[in-house]
Amino acid sequence: MTIMYIHGYGSNGNATKGQLLRKMFPECFVVSPTFDYDHKTPWQIQEQIRLTVENEKVSVIVGSSFGGYQTLCATAFFHGLVWVVNPVHEVVPTIRRVILQNRDAADDFINMYKDFDDKVFRRQSQRNQSGQWPVDTPLHFALSTDDELLGDHHPLLELFPQHSSVVWKDQSGHRFFRFEELSEAMDTSMKNYKAILG
Repeated sequence: MTIMYIHGYGSNGNATKGQLLRKMFPECFVVSPTFDYDHKTPWQIQEQIRLTVENEKVSVIVGSSFGGYQTLCATAFFHGLVWVVNPVHEVVPTIRRVILQNRDAADDFINMYKDFDDKVFRRQSQRNQSGQWPVDTPLHFALSTDDELLGDHHPLLELFPQHSSVVWKDQSGHRFFRFEELSEAMDTSMKNYKAILG
């Protein structure tokens, strides 16, 4: 089974969680590419994800923070097991507050994500809320109760009410320092996913 890890903003393909996934699941192949969130459009990021999924035969995607947002968007074309860890769900306000403090051409960047958010993320949320979420794309959340960057994650769950599980962790912060503790839940979800596939 091939797992793809999608890192957050300010991170890269050598991210700690990607390395931990290799340790947690040594029997799996873990691919963790670097995404240039600053210089690539969200459409280009999605194309990089799509090509990686196809070329590496990815069956599991794990995305964290901004990578979690990209992961939820990727469900527009990806059918497989999905885990998102403290994902961004209000992307434009988060970009304004966290990413664009000292950036030139901020309006262009914001407008690009507004358009992408409307056309991809919100449509996936509506698809989930309407009960049209595909059975072969089980959706799991790992969320911190003390996310100092994104705050309360309950509004996220209202956007995606059709999910397979939610794992809440205290004292883990936005970076989800207790990531290794997800090992058992992720392993169970992989076994269940294999059963779905037959």
